[in-house]
Amino acid sequence: MSAFIGPIHYWLYRKIRLVGEREEWIAQKARETCGATAEELREQVIQMFGAPLPDIDLAELIDHDNIHGWLQRQIKTVETREAAFIKEVRDACGNKAMDGIDQAFFAHGKQTGEKAKQQNKVDLTAAPGIYQALNDDFLNGMPCDQCDQVVVSERDRVIWESDQWLQEPNWQRAGMDSKIMANLYGRWLTGYVIGANDEFEFKQVSDRLAGDARNRYAIHRKGQA
Repeated sequence: MSAFIGPIHYWLYRKIRLVGEREEWIAQKARETCGATAEELREQVIQMFGAPLPDIDLAELIDHDNIHGWLQRQIKTVETREAAFIKEVRDACGNKAMDGIDQAFFAHGKQTGEKAKQQNKVDLTAAPGIYQALNDDFLNGMPCDQCDQVVVSERDRVIWESDQWLQEPNWQRAGMDSKIMANLYGRWLTGYVIGANDEFEFKQVSDRLAGDARNRYAIHRKGQA
């Protein structure tokens, strides 16, 4: 355990809050199709899994005696709550509501990629820079999880693999279909890459949930495999 809050903790906290921000986009789309039902479902899942983190400094929130454990709990909470809300909306309001949720994932990803472009921290004219920016924003477990393995890194393409979606246990905890959630996350990733540089695109090459041995993803320049 550590009492020191370092840059990596703020980095992870920001990524957790980005998922919370996306929840609000999802909720807004759900209100457009489900009306008051969406509000009721939102309150229900908040009561079950906890409220979104407030917009205050991490030092005012975190358990200083167990920084790692606190951050891990927040990842579990935000991912489970998001999936639970989507499940409830899907059950109550059907495919029309899911179309709006799909749009929310894509639009939030695109806006997040556009912000990365505006910040100009890395070279987004090349695939490795886009991949780096993506990993600075995409919540994918704790830094120590290290589930992704880059197998190709070239100017026009980056390909990486993983054995799992780290988010899947939280989707399952919420009772939500993992394939649907993986597709929604793919929409966020697609939007992100377009927002960062619309000369590139994101593609899932293979899918463990569809029976492939591993998940395999690519960011590549359009027109190039």
